[in-house]
Amino acid sequence: MDFTTSSNNLFAALSTDQSQLRASLAQYSLSTAGTFLQAGKYPEAIGQLKKALSMDPSSTDAYNNLGNTYLAMNNTADAVVAYKNLIRLDPTSADAYNSLGNAYMQAGNNAEAEKQYKISAKMDPSSTYAPYALGNIYAQNNRLGEAEVQFTKVTKIAPKDAHGYYGLAMVDNKLGKYDDAVALATKALSLQKDFEEAHFELGNAYKGLGQNDKAQEQVDILTTLGNGTLAGDLKQALFAPKIISSLPDASSFKNLTGPGTLLKSLDAALFLPNTSKDFTMVFQFDTEMDSASIMNVGNWSIAKANGGEAGLYNNGVNLNSDTETSVARTPKRVVYDPSKMQATLTFTISQNAFATGTIDPSHLVFQFSGTDNFGNKIDPAADQVDGFKALSF
Repeated sequence: MDFTTSSNNLFAALSTDQSQLRASLAQYSLSTAGTFLQAGKYPEAIGQLKKALSMDPSSTDAYNNLGNTYLAMNNTADAVVAYKNLIRLDPTSADAYNSLGNAYMQAGNNAEAEKQYKISAKMDPSSTYAPYALGNIYAQNNRLGEAEVQFTKVTKIAPKDAHGYYGLAMVDNKLGKYDDAVALATKALSLQKDFEEAHFELGNAYKGLGQNDKAQEQVDILTTLGNGTLAGDLKQALFAPKIISSLPDASSFKNLTGPGTLLKSLDAALFLPNTSKDFTMVFQFDTEMDSASIMNVGNWSIAKANGGEAGLYNNGVNLNSDTETSVARTPKRVVYDPSKMQATLTFTISQNAFATGTIDPSHLVFQFSGTDNFGNKIDPAADQVDGFKALSF
């Protein structure tokens, strides 16, 4: 054997030894990181994971654990970077896209999270993870039709998985389809008896049906299961005060007229340019409210409807941008009559310089955010009213 051949063989052997040593060191660091993670020592775990990557830059396990650790520390920016590196190394992993979606979700970036879950769903159509995550994003953003599609996918992929039925119950509660929500939440609980969120949705459905005794049973079950947060939220919902409706006949502002209403048609005081007029709206509550809370103008807001049950201001059309009138977001004053459980809100409308001002009274949304005499916060499902909806929502 000549000298060149011997040198090459020695170099190859040394290279193999070096590679094996680096792999062993990387595995040791991964193992040590796992020990730190179990002890909740996240900074130490990150240090070991970075050591592992310095020894083996192609370690998908290290990047995955690094992303998980950053998420546990609520460091979503670095988690995103770690998961992107994981995808770079393993672009066919649906789980990697799910992890990246989770990081974006935790960061509050729903749009990017949605993109990652959609990629994952295409890569692995047999998994329920991505459609369930998408369903939750859509439900949280009131995209209820899309949420229903995704949760239905979950029930078809895994008909014995309670989560899809729970998701559909949540959607039906938001839609006010309480009978359907009861059936779906009950189905979820038949598959997973201690599913706390399904008990919560079942309680909400019973509340929507006015069956408060059955809703209270779900509060008791949640308390027994040890979920004080959901039990408290459901109990709060049961006793939360509500706006029943506005009272147009008792109000000087007639909120039943629609887009393009001339200000001068609301009151003769607005016939002339640059004039102003105070109007009132009266609201009926279902229980006695805290007078200080209800008369605090900071607990009220007036805004243009931007979708959902409130409809759209001017039906979503920019009719008269040069004549459209704005109303101050905070009312001028609020008076409360505890004997009638009614609040009278006063606000000002001003005419423009040409006496051509227009408004859409039916799509002005009046919202209250205070409490009743017992300190219960207003029910978020019945804290606002406009003329388009008539009843509270």
